[in-house]
Amino acid sequence: MSDTVSAKSIRAQMPHGTLSRITGEPNHKQLRNLEKELAANLMAIPCPWGHGKGHLGLLQDPVLYLQRNGAAFTIPADAPPDYPINPPAAAPAREAARATNLAERKAWNTYLIVATITRDQFAAAIDDVYYAGLDDPTEGLNAVSLRDLVTHVRTTYATISQPEIDDNMAEFHTAINAALPLAVYTRKQEKCQTFALDAGVPISEATMVTTGTKAALNCGGMELAWREWKRRPVVDQTWNNWKQHWTAAFTESRDIHRMTTPEGVFANQAATDAEQAAMMARSLDNLANAAIQKNDTIEKLVIANEHLAKALADANAAIARLRLPAGHSASHSGGSSNARPPHWAATPPEWDPQGYCWTHGWKVKLGHSSTTCTHRKEGHDATASRANTKSGSTLNKAWTPA
Repeated sequence: MSDTVSAKSIRAQMPHGTLSRITGEPNHKQLRNLEKELAANLMAIPCPWGHGKGHLGLLQDPVLYLQRNGAAFTIPADAPPDYPINPPAAAPAREAARATNLAERKAWNTYLIVATITRDQFAAAIDDVYYAGLDDPTEGLNAVSLRDLVTHVRTTYATISQPEIDDNMAEFHTAINAALPLAVYTRKQEKCQTFALDAGVPISEATMVTTGTKAALNCGGMELAWREWKRRPVVDQTWNNWKQHWTAAFTESRDIHRMTTPEGVFANQAATDAEQAAMMARSLDNLANAAIQKNDTIEKLVIANEHLAKALADANAAIARLRLPAGHSASHSGGSSNARPPHWAATPPEWDPQGYCWTHGWKVKLGHSSTTCTHRKEGHDATASRANTKSGSTLNKAWTPA
């Protein structure tokens, strides 16, 4: 085994032989694309100090690297010696020490070559005028690290506007969608954190953890997982540990939900909702084209839309019956498929005493719910109910039926 490493063999392992070329002054989006390509190249080359991420630590901010990997990317202070120092006298132990030393020298040489290749790849992708301040007339970029070069270009040219910062923070505070794997949320949070760091307004690890915990609790049914999390020592409440803990909690919650939900209920509801949406879209398309059609066609459309409205009303009634608890079956309705739910009065009241709408709050008319609402605010959650408001409106929360 040799400690020799060739630049050619290293380049052959990288998915991007050259990076996407930027002509003119780079903006943040273009620079971020280059960093993604660099990250892919760096992660493709194994590194004993990389915690499974190869040489990514040569590019990524050390604080973010530590948060996301649970350990720092620590390069040895000095190159390993050419031969083991004070090797054991016994032959097997001596050979083992030599093998370890050889592996350390090979890792060191690989690190030096990877650092040089990726730095030069980045420099070749940008006009040299944009890093002239670092380009020494004699040494060139030899004394400049990849991270310092990228940081210089980003902070000098790829500036981010205040509206972009505001939009990023709004995205950062977007709630968890419990129907999707938690990795969708954590990836979004990390992208927002990286963007904020680029903008010079970093999001701390503590903010990542507290914001994520609040979002998890707002999904409902996570009290036990929250108690377990809070019992951890503060030093262990890191972002990396948060991802592991809450990913397991959400996975367990979905498994319980699947086991306790009647088979087919959600599939039937999803199919009904999709069918209604398609019918509505076709109806609106017809109305949009009606202005250029003959009068008899318009009359037919009006009749068709009346039928559609009735079909939608019947479908919504069917969905409402599906959502009743298992005990509220036909035996409660006196055998009539159109009987009113037991908690409704014989005479229809003006307000639904058990109704709720994510957008309009706790006091809603009969038939008005988060699912049937036709005037929804941005972020409206159609699954919200009194039992789980999904962080919806608290308007008229104190209201009680007369």
